[in-house]
Amino acid sequence: MKIEGIFQAGDVRFELVDFFEPNETFVEGTVMLRRARKAGITLKQKIAKKLLENKHLIPGELGEFDIVLAGVKIKFGTREIKMIPYIHKLGNNWVTGYGGVNYDWHRRARLVRSCEQ
Repeated sequence: MKIEGIFQAGDVRFELVDFFEPNETFVEGTVMLRRARKAGITLKQKIAKKLLENKHLIPGELGEFDIVLAGVKIKFGTREIKMIPYIHKLGNNWVTGYGGVNYDWHRRARLVRSCEQ
């Protein structure tokens, strides 16, 4: 796994980590989460909240990536659909999106890891 970027958001420093194998264009969310757990790249809820509150501080040059918050548990509706939050650039703003666990994630996705967990 290769580090693709380092940035500060609030008082926490983060790294973006490429989890794709060289020949992959898409990876299912279950595979991505398995790789994240194996590499110890998961965010605690408190750190994830800090990142989401300070997403406006993410450098614009990282806008080519979808920043995936592995380890954060989100459930929607009564059916409890498991979702994975991510941050992506939309125009000049960073916005939060959600992808399904069984969703195929594109090569632009990067796991985010706190340097201070």
